[in-house]
Amino acid sequence: FFFGGEFISTIRLYCQGNAIYQILNVTKSSSNPVKASTTSDSNATSTPLSNYEIPLVHHRIWRDDSIIRLDNNSNIPKNWGRAFRNCVNVHAKRNWTTYLWTDDGIRSFLMRQYPEFLPVYDSYMYDIQRVDAARYFILYHYGGVYTDLDIGCLGDRHYDDLIQSLNSSKAKGALFPLTNPMGFSNDVMFASKNHPFLGQLIDNLPKKNRWFGLPYLTVLYSTGPMFLSLSYSKLSSDERSQVLAMSPEIYSQSGTRYFNHLQGSTWWSIDAKFGQWMLRNWGFIACLAGFALFARRIINNKGCNAELSQTRVNIV
Repeated sequence: FFFGGEFISTIRLYCQGNAIYQILNVTKSSSNPVKASTTSDSNATSTPLSNYEIPLVHHRIWRDDSIIRLDNNSNIPKNWGRAFRNCVNVHAKRNWTTYLWTDDGIRSFLMRQYPEFLPVYDSYMYDIQRVDAARYFILYHYGGVYTDLDIGCLGDRHYDDLIQSLNSSKAKGALFPLTNPMGFSNDVMFASKNHPFLGQLIDNLPKKNRWFGLPYLTVLYSTGPMFLSLSYSKLSSDERSQVLAMSPEIYSQSGTRYFNHLQGSTWWSIDAKFGQWMLRNWGFIACLAGFALFARRIINNKGCNAELSQTRVNIV
């Protein structure tokens, strides 16, 4: 399952550290208050901007429009609802449009624009996989900014700063946050319309639609942050030049971050603890795996276990 190609690729990504990323340098933008619109309609239209500019569109995803209707819905954490409305108010002071994508809206969008992906979309075991996949398609098709509902906005640090800095940099078009101990998170993503890396992501989704041994690992590697991170690690240097990384200071560090990280999760399960332990202890796991491989090679060389070579895990 997991201990094949993805395991080797993850160890390689961990060993590379931050050397493969280009970090975004942020400069403050000027304020330009313009009233924005908010809608739950799935028929989003992208702002007509030049190549590799980020449209001023904020995409959010929830199963229905109850977060807009302010229903007393126990499925929505109260702090998520407050944060959603706060983001709408922050964006209303600038030239931004907010789109809430519902389950029905996403399905309608995929049926119209990417019907060939629907069999893969419907085959996913977990709802979060569909949400992950949808965000890549939405950003590729329309461009803009995507954030999870457990990400809040800050009034004194607006996304305009990040977009202005991204548009003025040599590497343009896409921005993802770096996380510890490695790779990108996919809970915050900036991208221009039809960005080639987003195109590669949606092309890779069917290839990674399989079981990885645990629910958490399956989500992580089939559609989630490690799917995103390993796809990036396979890009050429020229392709990487069009993708920038958001430093922890911008993403999560108190006092300098542009995002308010809230408590809450709709897909967390007990095996996620195991997955998180693995992510925090890749060095130990790598050493253990290396020792096991070394020991097995010695045994095979001595001819003590001829059957082992016939039953070992295949590297995919």
